Amino acid sequence: MSLSLDSEKITIACPHCSVKFDEMISRLKYEPKLSCPRCQKYIGVNLLELHAALESVRKSSDELLRKLVSRSDGKSMS
Repeated sequence: MSLSLDSEKITIACPHCSVKFDEMISRLKYEPKLSCPRCQKYIGVNLLELHAALESVRKSSDELLRKLVSRSDGKSMS
């Protein structure tokens, strides 16, 4: 079972005015160009970095789930 983070939000800091705002991960994956709600300047999201970070989180969560399942089955966590 893999964790889907598409419905989660991520906090973005505008590089122009430093205001922070939340955006859905699914929106960032399909629309990587955002407009800052404060200064209205465009912010580009690096899709390679976003996908790499999401893959890292997915792998970590899968490993944690495997450990939790094996622990509940009475097996040791090594």
